[in-house]
Amino acid sequence: MRYIFASIICIAVFMIMGVVLSPKLGYQVPSIIELDEGISSFIYNTHFDHIDDFMVLLSTYGREIVWSAVIVFMGIFAGWKGKKIAVIMVISFLIIIPLNTLFKNFFERLRPVVERQEIHVPQKTDFSYPSGHASIVSGGALILMVLYRKEKELIFSAILAGEAALVCLSRIYVGDHYFFDVIGGILLGTGISLMVISLSKYLDPVITGVRKNLEKAP
Repeated sequence: MRYIFASIICIAVFMIMGVVLSPKLGYQVPSIIELDEGISSFIYNTHFDHIDDFMVLLSTYGREIVWSAVIVFMGIFAGWKGKKIAVIMVISFLIIIPLNTLFKNFFERLRPVVERQEIHVPQKTDFSYPSGHASIVSGGALILMVLYRKEKELIFSAILAGEAALVCLSRIYVGDHYFFDVIGGILLGTGISLMVISLSKYLDPVITGVRKNLEKAP
């Protein structure tokens, strides 16, 4: 029940943020927009040549490549517990991805207008809120931190949580998102993942049945 309650709070805050950031709905709060743009500009303009390539790499590959590899690793090498976590991740991502697109088109917040400076990334043409990268990586990181946290497991989960945080930061750093786009993505991703975790108990009979059938097989 606590996961459902936390999920509702995350999604409610996400929706409120979307309303006050959306130019389409007519409820923009100038002070919040100004704060968002100020934080985003500070992060984007604080560039260091020796980490630019690293941030571009994270922004480009830190979602699809890393988290696809995490799912494969958990499904193959982490036992039956890992298989369940992999299934939870897949279900969460399959919900997050279309919802992210739906909300982008609902709120219709434009991408930041920035000078690309030395960073060369393809300019996005879709809407900005929420960040899809932040939704996916934060949802995956939360699942690991909640379900994969015993002894050495926690080290693995903490490393991936750190990677997720850097991916979120990289989206602002390369100029693809505002700060609150990323916060909104985190809220959406964690909210959906918490909901899926709360319902994951219904997976147990299925996974147990599959395991018993495989163990009986010659």
